[in-house]
Amino acid sequence: MPNAFAYLVLLSFPLFAVVLFRLLPLQRALIWTMISGHLLLPSSMHIKIPMVPLIDRALVPAVTALVLCALMAPRQQIATNLQARFGRQVIFVLLAMTLLTPFLTVLQNTEPLIQGRSYLPGLSLYDAFSMISTILATLIPLWLGLRYLNTRDGHRALLEAFVISAVLYTFPALIEIRLSPQLHSWIYGFFPHDFVQHIRDGGFRPVVFLNHGLMVGIYFCIGVISAAVLFRETRREGRPSWKWFIAMLWLAGVLVLSKALSALILTVIFGSAVLFLGRRLQVMLAVVVAVVVMFYPMLRGAGWIPVETVYNFALSISEDRAASLRFRLDNEDALLEHANKKPLSGWGSWGRNQLYDPASGEMISTTDGMWIIFIGMFGWIGYIGRFGLLTAPILFFALRHRQLGASLITPGLMIVLAANLIDLLPNAGLVNYVWLMAGAILGHVLWREPQDGDALVGSSAGANFRAAWLMTEETAPPLRQKRSEPRGTAR
Repeated sequence: MPNAFAYLVLLSFPLFAVVLFRLLPLQRALIWTMISGHLLLPSSMHIKIPMVPLIDRALVPAVTALVLCALMAPRQQIATNLQARFGRQVIFVLLAMTLLTPFLTVLQNTEPLIQGRSYLPGLSLYDAFSMISTILATLIPLWLGLRYLNTRDGHRALLEAFVISAVLYTFPALIEIRLSPQLHSWIYGFFPHDFVQHIRDGGFRPVVFLNHGLMVGIYFCIGVISAAVLFRETRREGRPSWKWFIAMLWLAGVLVLSKALSALILTVIFGSAVLFLGRRLQVMLAVVVAVVVMFYPMLRGAGWIPVETVYNFALSISEDRAASLRFRLDNEDALLEHANKKPLSGWGSWGRNQLYDPASGEMISTTDGMWIIFIGMFGWIGYIGRFGLLTAPILFFALRHRQLGASLITPGLMIVLAANLIDLLPNAGLVNYVWLMAGAILGHVLWREPQDGDALVGSSAGANFRAAWLMTEETAPPLRQKRSEPRGTAR
């Protein structure tokens, strides 16, 4: 049970956010409000009010930041070009799919499910509105990123915050690596997960204030990738880059000690891409990841995902890790078969997307990956809506990347987002900062017009020539006019 201090910290967080907005520029105040809420507030606790989303560590920072930004942010000019308008129409369709799916889900799940001693009630209109309110609360960070972090400076501030916060988080993580994960219990009065899962290879996996050690691992992963992006960008700009290089090495070392194998693999793959690939290849890699994630259930069902290869690789490293992976894969196969019985709008809430023992009625399935949760609860319509909102920023940026400058900041942020999308396949780590990144990239492409010479820097040679020619015509002095007097005329 959470102690009184846990509730006090959760409910007083808006006061802390007000201080941040008074001391920092708006973009940085928004970013640090969302990140500090994710890293410091107690996990696995909430306050429940009927017809209101759970008041927890995700909702409180998001709503607080939304209110403060609405009060303090200046108005912005919205992009009016045809491509931006088309992109906004696509996003509107994805939002409609996400928000209207619960009504379809309820209509197809009005009957109760009885399995042994287990009784799952049918869904009602109340459940539809409850799910919609939860979805709206979840999408607040997407709007905040789209509206207030849609510039390259906002993207840089986001990457810098990832690095700085991850470096600061390494110190309590090192304490737990040495002493075992105890900080959440000492401060908030309870442990947010199963303690046994955090005993690894004769040591401990840190949890700090997150709900699982895997969340700590993926956060250190994005810290390493973000530091690599800033290291390359500052070198490109001709500025000192050593501090980002040191931060990258430090975070990578702590990640190894954290015993999060999947996060370490993602760090090696995407960190290497940031360090050694050019801007165009980084964008292509992010696009490949976005397409695979978007159609992952279909690819998985068709047997095109090399799960056995991944399992054999895990087996070569550790039998315990391989056994854990095999358990997840078997669960996902069974849950995907169950989800295909209602493929369009899913089974809905109340655990109807899970599997139960027909005799005892006990739940026999475990949903770990975000993809299997979405497609089981909301079917293909809900899955496409949510993962469409997460992957569309990458796809739209790829279509316009020649118009948006030569900086490595935004492509690097896309690589960080791509690493998180891959992590959503085995894990349920769809938290505020993932939506915030997606919104920031989406806003950069669809909300604002290219500024500060962006179109010239990244456009083709022919476009550069035409722009330079037009500029010459506008700024050149007028030609001297010849006299119209006939020759020989006396002056």
